Amino acid sequence: MATISTGNYTIGGCHLYFSSTVAFTTVASKTAFETTAHSLGNIVVAEIAPDISYIDHYISVNGRRVKDKTVNNLEAINISFTFDELNQSNISKFLMGTSTASVINVLNNTLDEGCARLVVETAIGNDIVYTIPKCAVKPDGNWSMNAESWHEIPMRIEVLKYTAGDTAVGTDNTTWLAAPYGKVDLTAR
Repeated sequence: MATISTGNYTIGGCHLYFSSTVAFTTVASKTAFETTAHSLGNIVVAEIAPDISYIDHYISVNGRRVKDKTVNNLEAINISFTFDELNQSNISKFLMGTSTASVINVLNNTLDEGCARLVVETAIGNDIVYTIPKCAVKPDGNWSMNAESWHEIPMRIEVLKYTAGDTAVGTDNTTWLAAPYGKVDLTAR
């Protein structure tokens, strides 16, 4: 058995950045993408959840069913997150609205598709950066308005598969064609 390294233990918070443009033109640098304009605010909690379904195949051997094959037939990745920074941009995303001045026209918009970056900055362990070329931002639960705690809004980033032709600029990025669900980097910081 291999020795466990305590250097791999991790604790820390995260930041989420989102742009309404599908696919980065390059694997965007920290300073190019991680800006206030792209920030989804103060993230209270975030979770990455792969969703994979399998189909099993069975054969009959001497009157018994025996599993001889398992394949995955559904693949999805979601990042559920909760923020407590109730600014106009975030509330508009949650209510799928359009913003004018300080007013949000509720349910007046389609889902917000673009690209995203999840940055996990750790006090202990490796920093983690998950760069996502194509995704959708969706509401994911109830806006809880408890008088005894901070208001928090749950959202979800649904990772979508980047395919040829998804880039608005008309040039497909070979980086994302090779990694259509994005890249996780443990050495970016």
